[in-house]
Amino acid sequence: MFDDEVYKNAMKEFIAFLRTLNTQKNIAFFSDVSREYIRHLGKGEKIPTIRVFFNIIEAAGMDLEEGLHLYISYLQKQKMALAADRTKNLEYVQKLKTGKIRPKKNA
Repeated sequence: MFDDEVYKNAMKEFIAFLRTLNTQKNIAFFSDVSREYIRHLGKGEKIPTIRVFFNIIEAAGMDLEEGLHLYISYLQKQKMALAADRTKNLEYVQKLKTGKIRPKKNA
């Protein structure tokens, strides 16, 4: 299971890659969405529907299967990064509870 943050960050990377293959204007035009929508995807503010996702892949000139594999690899990378961040936070809380470290005081 993936968090929304994972999907959005993976989509940011994926759109950035697709924009190396084709322009934002062409991707938007050929996938029948606005440039504004592509921009929102590129910033990680939205998650596309399956239909729009497939249209974006094809509009960029990429094979669907190849595009799905690439997006899945971005998802897995983002999931592992989020898990690592959460682990660091848990370790910090555990150290605070055991007194091994002291919290920083704000001046």
